[in-house]
Order: sequence, then structure tokens, then C-alpha cells
Amino acid sequence: MLVVTYDPWMVAASVVIAVMASFTGLRLASGLRALPAGRRRVQIAKAAFALGAGIWSMHFVAMLAIRLPIALGYDAFHTLSSVLISILITGLGLAMMFVGERTLLRTVQAGSLTGLGIVSMHYIGMAAVSGYCSVSYRPAGFFLSSAIAILFSICALRLAYGRRTLLQLSLGAVVLGVTIAGMHYSAMAFTRFTRLEDALPAAVPIIEANYLALIVAVAAFVVCGVFLLTALPLEGTGERGRPAGGEFAPAVALVPAPAAGEPGRLAPAPGEGGEAAPVAGERPRLPYEQRNAIYFVDAERIHAIKAEGHYTRLYDGAEDYFCPWSISKVEAHVAGHSFLRTHRSFLVNIRHAQAFQRKDDKAYLVVPSIKEALVPVSRFHLAEVRRALGI
Repeated sequence: MLVVTYDPWMVAASVVIAVMASFTGLRLASGLRALPAGRRRVQIAKAAFALGAGIWSMHFVAMLAIRLPIALGYDAFHTLSSVLISILITGLGLAMMFVGERTLLRTVQAGSLTGLGIVSMHYIGMAAVSGYCSVSYRPAGFFLSSAIAILFSICALRLAYGRRTLLQLSLGAVVLGVTIAGMHYSAMAFTRFTRLEDALPAAVPIIEANYLALIVAVAAFVVCGVFLLTALPLEGTGERGRPAGGEFAPAVALVPAPAAGEPGRLAPAPGEGGEAAPVAGERPRLPYEQRNAIYFVDAERIHAIKAEGHYTRLYDGAEDYFCPWSISKVEAHVAGHSFLRTHRSFLVNIRHAQAFQRKDDKAYLVVPSIKEALVPVSRFHLAEVRRALGI
């Protein structure tokens, strides 16, 4: 039996790759409920590729970290199979988080499937090993590594998609990344390499192991970086009360009344290709999606409205709702009522604004239904907001 040692730098690199791939996969799979089915599938496919390929990259770098007195080779068929299995099963695990209601049971099912994908990738990848040795496994290693992969994958998904903030997502990524690495190295602790004199020799690698590991690591980080540029806004982050970037871009100050039209007819909403907005004086209702159905809520019940890409969130003081309309369409629909445009990303029902607050050179409306209770007021809207509040 051969003694196995590891290059500590390559071990550390494998863990970093696992964490980076986990963050990319989880980040790409955030905010998907706001997308139509077609775009949602594309985004899940990208998340599956990033996470699955990242898991395989971690495994490959970890195997290159092994130091044995004999050379090891890898069968192309099993290596490719391990990549595809990793992408497919982890992708299915991520997809389950966006099918139906996200319950604890659904998280357990998705985490279990993701964990099994990690385990499957590892052992199919190990079947690719060739050289002057045989590879054997102790049953305890299989059960221990499987338990680690499944239990901590559940914890990672629970963390990442609990409150869906950037901090929670990052913690989930760290847990999942460490889980992937922990599963690999715990399985390897129970893996035995035995020298065989009559085994097929391993092919001499064209590229030295250290350089090959560096190439794989750089490629993994480049792919993750490119994919992260296509990530959607988070469904709820520390940005809930304040948009990312810090600058308050100018927009229209007060919700304008609809264009004049004939009595009883609906005026077209600006920028919406002829969508209808109610005539002033009517009580508008806003749609929201829940449990695969579309419901309607009286707009006067809504405290604040926040833009999320091409969609919006409605806050009524008790919870928030996903509205399939853009903020410009909502703005036109509630025109002439008690809603005030405070920022390019926010509409506020002025009746529910409890206070006006200044912090340094920035201004906010205090609306408790928003998570941080502070809705930003841009400089362009400041005078209009003060005038509407009578201050």
C-alpha cells in the first residue's frame, strides 16, 4: 500500500476554487422567481455549469495535489462523465429550489440531490485513475463523505436562500465550498492506493502537475468571474433599503397624473407600449404572484414599492409581494393617487411615511415596512418630497 501525501498549497487552492464555484452557482440561481420560465431555465443552466464544473475543478486540483511514488493517469471517458454528472445533478438540485413553494422539505430534497451529485462526481472521477496501482475504498469513507456532502449541502442552501441577502449567500457559499472539499478529503482518507507490477503504465503528462493545477484554477476563476457579470439582482439583500452604487440618479419627482383622456377611458402608461393606467379618482389595484396564482391588492394598502429589474416588490407593512409589473408601469397605474416617486427605484405611499431623516448629505423617508425602514430620497426629488410633506 502506497503512502499518500499532499501539496498544501494545492490543497488550499482546491478549497478556494470550491468556495468560488459555490458562490457563483448560488449567486446565479438567485432572483430567478422574477424571470419568465425561458430565462429562468437559461439562468439555472448557467448556475449548474458554474457549480458543477467548479466542483470538478476542485476535484481535479485536489487529485493533482496528491504526491505518490508512482505516476497517475486519468481515463478520458470517466473524467468527462464525472464532469457531466456533476453539472446535471447539482443543476437539478438548484432547480428544485425554484419549483413550487420553497419549504424546508424542498430545501432538504434539493440539498440531498446536490450532495449526491458531489459524491457521484468524486467516485466516478476516481474510476478514471490509472497507473501502476489499484484503487480501493473502505465503506466507512463512502458513508462518511456522503453524510458530509448531503447534510452540509442542505445547510448551505438553507443559509443561501433563507433571507437571500448577500451575507447569507456568501455564508452559504463558504459552507458549500468547504463541504465539497471536506467530502473529497474525507473520502480520500479512506481510499487506498496499492502498487501493482502488472498494471498498465500511466501516460506521461505533457504539462507538469503544478502548472496544470494553475491552469485549471485560473480557468475556473475566469469562468466564475464572467458568469457573475450576468447575475440577477438579489431578491432581497442589504440593498433592500438602498440601491447598490450609492448614487441617487435623477427621475420624475412626483407621480404625474395620467394624460388627459375621455371620461371613463384609460390613459396609456408612458413607456409601456400602450398599457393602461387608471383615470385619477379610481382606486387602482396591483397584481402580485403567489403559489402559482395572480392575486390583486388595493394600492392604498401598499406602503412602498421597490423596483427589481423589470419587476417590483410591494410592501404592505406585514410582508412583501412579487409584482410582475415594472416600476414605470406601476407608477402610471397609481398616477394621481398618494404615491410619491422618491428615487428611480422607489415609490412611496406618502400616507405611510412616518418620518423624514437626514444622514450626512443623504435624505431618507422612514417607512417601517421596508426591511431597513429607510427609503432613499435622491437629490433631484428632495425638494418635491419636502414640499409634499409640508417641511
